[in-house]
Amino acid sequence: MWKTRANEEPVIYRLKTVTHGTASAPFLAIRTLKQLSMDEASRFPLASKVALQDVYMDDVVSGAQNLDTAHQLQCQLQKYAGNMWNEIT
Repeated sequence: MWKTRANEEPVIYRLKTVTHGTASAPFLAIRTLKQLSMDEASRFPLASKVALQDVYMDDVVSGAQNLDTAHQLQCQLQKYAGNMWNEIT
């Protein structure tokens, strides 16, 4: 609620984002990542698997069997994260 003057009716605003520092923020961040993994599994199979299994808080700890697969994983993770946030460069 917000009002500029004491004699005005308050204007009601609704927050539609997760505010950092709230108790639910870590849960909602991880839940969003998991939902994106399920939604994008067909487009980004490597990245979706990593996001479901190899992410702790905001860290990705993963690997690949060879350099070719590692490069594919890197590209998928960048595009995958770009779907949720701004493009990573």
